[in-house]
Amino acid sequence: MKRVLFIIIFSLTLAGCIKEVRRSAFTEESLSSLIEVEVQMPSGYEYNPEGVSLIFTDPISGLEFKGKTDINGKASIRVSHGSYNATAVVKHAEPGGVIYIFNGSLSKIRVSPKDSDVKSVKIPLNASVTSQIIIKEAYYGGAVNPNTGKNYAYDKHVIIYNNSDEIAYLDSLCFGMADPYNAPSAGRTSPWIKPGTTELRDSIPAVSMAWIFPGRGFDNPIQPGEEVVISMNAIDHTTISPNGVNLGVSGYWAVYDPVLTKGQTVPEPGVKRLTCFWKVGSSSQFSFSQTSPAFFLFSLGGKTPDQFVADTYTWHPNQPERRIFDCLMIDKQLIIDGVECFRETTDSKRLRPEIDNGYAKTSGLGSGESVHRKIEKVVVSENGERIIYMDTNNSLLDFEVRNRPSLAK
Repeated sequence: MKRVLFIIIFSLTLAGCIKEVRRSAFTEESLSSLIEVEVQMPSGYEYNPEGVSLIFTDPISGLEFKGKTDINGKASIRVSHGSYNATAVVKHAEPGGVIYIFNGSLSKIRVSPKDSDVKSVKIPLNASVTSQIIIKEAYYGGAVNPNTGKNYAYDKHVIIYNNSDEIAYLDSLCFGMADPYNAPSAGRTSPWIKPGTTELRDSIPAVSMAWIFPGRGFDNPIQPGEEVVISMNAIDHTTISPNGVNLGVSGYWAVYDPVLTKGQTVPEPGVKRLTCFWKVGSSSQFSFSQTSPAFFLFSLGGKTPDQFVADTYTWHPNQPERRIFDCLMIDKQLIIDGVECFRETTDSKRLRPEIDNGYAKTSGLGSGESVHRKIEKVVVSENGERIIYMDTNNSLLDFEVRNRPSLAK
């Protein structure tokens, strides 16, 4: 055990030393090169490419180098030699409150002494629109129960939030999890890619079950600055683990069905229930990864649930003979918001860049940590203060790690 602990400490120390050595050795003359970057607006959008924020991140050392594009959509960024993942983002506001977000990314940009002094890269941007309702927080890794010494994660939950200044409605809003359950590890990719490429499809595969808020259109309002809790086991988990979260609160919501999800705990009185409108296989409960889930909100595009299922039901590309792996393919245009979570910075994506161009990450299983949106600003009005959270469709920029979820006491 001591030897394992020594190896872990040594590895962490070595990683920190490498980062400091590379940082201290980084100069204009040695161990560095220029990256000439050009961003490309998507077809049909004539926005000025000036001011696009660029971040080059070395996933191994953690080093970051930043810059912004000029009026021609270009920038020069000097980086130390290494392998980088690049992200680009900019917002453009339109009259009527519509905000367009342009995101782009590139991975495995290798900069070495063998290259010339200047490396040129082009980053194509994808267009998306911010929504009223966003995913504000996710708690999925659990925390150690001091009574048993084991990790307790039955209190996983997601909080959604009205980030706009107008009333929104939950009616017909849907909640799903992306396939695969866990983020593909380094060297692997999602099975849902375009044939002959490594590019993700334009639709996101919803796995296991799909859920919808009931209502006829205006039955479930959510006021500006108001949040809604979605859980799988809507009970008071503090009675089981002191580090648990009380999710059995009247007004919270649960993804629970007495017939379809018999493996989950019956919600406390007063907890509302989403409706399961699609399920595959014979599983008796709905769940998402404790290490690296990717979850999203979406709409049915005006279709009935039955028609939507009929139009989007798809066999798994790697296991077409097994029905338990089938998915619903949700077009990216119907995605309201999504958050991708990684175990390691080298994991591979499941969500398109228009949905989430980055990732959120805790320190690991049982840490008790949640991922939570950063505050962009606080607006003061006659109705009091309202928080506006960051929303660039890039979780690497929008989210931070909290030691405990906001609902914990």
